[in-house]
Amino acid sequence: MGVGTAAAGGMQAIGQHQQQQAAVARSNAIAQQQYQREMQIAAARDQEKGRVYQAELKADTAAKNAYYAQLTANQAEANRALSSSSQKLNEKRAGAAFDAQTKLANAIQAQGQVLASGKAGQSFLLQAMDSQRQLGFEQAQINQTLYDASAAAGVEREGVLLDQSSADVAAWNNLPAAPLSPEASFLPVKPIKAQGPSGLALAGNLVSGAASAYGTGYSLDRA
Repeated sequence: MGVGTAAAGGMQAIGQHQQQQAAVARSNAIAQQQYQREMQIAAARDQEKGRVYQAELKADTAAKNAYYAQLTANQAEANRALSSSSQKLNEKRAGAAFDAQTKLANAIQAQGQVLASGKAGQSFLLQAMDSQRQLGFEQAQINQTLYDASAAAGVEREGVLLDQSSADVAAWNNLPAAPLSPEASFLPVKPIKAQGPSGLALAGNLVSGAASAYGTGYSLDRA
């Protein structure tokens, strides 16, 4: 009877030992699977971050190219407007120069006619002075016209440069923010493998069960 009890206790100890080992192995397997799944998720997330970052870099490059192209266009437009303003001022200066020459020629002709008349006296002198005075008035009018034209051209040039500056600032403000290099995802903590019941523990349980069964059998034999 003691031998039977010992055998039954041994089978039970072995069964419990195997169940404990299986439970620990299953727990380790689940933890490892979860760890691998989290690693895959982190890798996929980092890969997606990389794709997004590359797309942002391409968009940033395209935006900067468009920005520099816009600056070039703004400069070309400013140069055209400044050239047009300078041309208009030069045309007015040329017109004023021809007008001044015409007025001077007319004044000389008028004085020549007075002198050719052969008259003398105060009225003759007044006629000669009148042509000179008229020439002075006309020259002053021409000079004022040139001054006004130069002032208007200066205001126009200033407006052109202000428009160019405003267009450059608007182009700069339309630039997107520079993309930031993505940071790697936090990796999951690698699980620590749990240790199941050792063989020494099983041996100890078997010895203990055998000793207990032997004691029980010995007591029954003496009874």
